[in-house]
Amino acid sequence: MTPRLNATQIQQLREELLRRQRELERELDEQLGALSRVEHAREALLQDGDGNSQREPALDASREVDLARSDQTLQSLRELIAALGALDHEDFGLCQDCGEAIAFARLQASPSSRRCLQCQAQHEGAQPHLH
Repeated sequence: MTPRLNATQIQQLREELLRRQRELERELDEQLGALSRVEHAREALLQDGDGNSQREPALDASREVDLARSDQTLQSLRELIAALGALDHEDFGLCQDCGEAIAFARLQASPSSRRCLQCQAQHEGAQPHLH
């Protein structure tokens, strides 16, 4: 049985989560700033001499990739904020399936983990594989 987290471990997780939060917020700011610059450049490129807009598929695809990247960063930020909020709950660090403590090393690597390694492996094994 893995022991529950102590106050020092929780504080270490909190500090790491706050560090990651700042990093993701900076990354998201950069991505959104880049998207607005890309959008402006795209509009300028799409204008022909008569002021008519022309579609450029490569620019659309690039924009879609940029939007997907910022969506992924935003989702990571949401998960991180949820983990920060969960730190103070008495069930933080306990497996939602078996109730045992989740290893500190696992929480350091993935603070939003809700299952111990064994239950996570069972959960993933029970999921149908999509091809």
